[in-house]
Amino acid sequence: MKKSFLALALMSAFSGAAFAQSSVTIYGIVDAGFQSLDNGTVAGRFNKLQSGQENGSRLGFKGTEDLGGGLKANFVLEMGLNVDDGSSAQGRTFGRRSTVGLSGDFGSVDLGRDKTPTFKFFDNFDPFASGYINSGSGLSSLYFIGGTATVAGANANSSGRASNAIYYYTPGNLNGFSAVGQYGFGEAAGDNSAGRSLGLNLRYTANGLDVGYSFVKDNGQAAVGGPVNARKGNTLAASYDFGVAKPVLIYQKVSDDAVLAVDQKIFTVGVTVPFDATNKVLATYSKIKDSTRLSAATTDTVGDAKQFAVGYQYTFSKRTDLYAAFASTSQDANSQKVGAAIKGADVKELTFGVRHQF
Repeated sequence: MKKSFLALALMSAFSGAAFAQSSVTIYGIVDAGFQSLDNGTVAGRFNKLQSGQENGSRLGFKGTEDLGGGLKANFVLEMGLNVDDGSSAQGRTFGRRSTVGLSGDFGSVDLGRDKTPTFKFFDNFDPFASGYINSGSGLSSLYFIGGTATVAGANANSSGRASNAIYYYTPGNLNGFSAVGQYGFGEAAGDNSAGRSLGLNLRYTANGLDVGYSFVKDNGQAAVGGPVNARKGNTLAASYDFGVAKPVLIYQKVSDDAVLAVDQKIFTVGVTVPFDATNKVLATYSKIKDSTRLSAATTDTVGDAKQFAVGYQYTFSKRTDLYAAFASTSQDANSQKVGAAIKGADVKELTFGVRHQF
């Protein structure tokens, strides 16, 4: 019996020494609610229970190991889940994020798959934090956020995320300045530019002021020596937290190298109003001016789209909240945005649900 207690004590001591240098955390979000959507289908409005309206439902594992001298090893594996039917989202095991890297005084470097810098940019500046409206994608569905580069093989980008990528993040304390850079390999034999993706965020935050610039560029996949159609987005955003309200302005210009080149300018004015620690209201007005030509034989363009959205969040605790939102989109006859079933269709969406974080 004494030997058993001694062995157990030694095992506990060694285990404590090992885990003092590293840690692994299991985390996640379970989010589901009601959606009523009229997107212009002939059958009319349809209602459904939908997963991930405020935030995408997920299960994740993240860990860090202290390597000494301020150097750490880090990893994140995060899968998307559909709470309404229990299936996996995005068609891959860890489709939301799968990265491994090192961090230290130099900042951090991650390798793998993650959100593009521009997607992260909208997470920070969008009052809806890339959720609530537009089937749970927030304003990010109105803008170009990347994740469209046609990577070779089965490692394709998707959902504003870049695969086969290197990410660099500056250290946390740079007098309010921070930056994120991303380079994604297209992995096309004999052609380094085909399928390549690039991203950059520059940001300054101080005393309630938050301003930033984001660049994203996705290349199409082409035969060796053939043309590569690159789509680019340049985004500017600024917000100021007055305490009683936090207004935000966002502007983006999108273009590409196609024969009928994409020419879009997108503008949003929005606000977050926290009434107290448990209640807040969100609102945005967005306009998409799409000057992309319909064909080479005409000067007619796609036209404009406008969206007004309002949302509400009630916080029960640090982990659980209720939410509701409404969005209405109108557009010109040749415009087909925000999941509209046909060109020119008005889209109206009502959502409400519950989110729990763990």
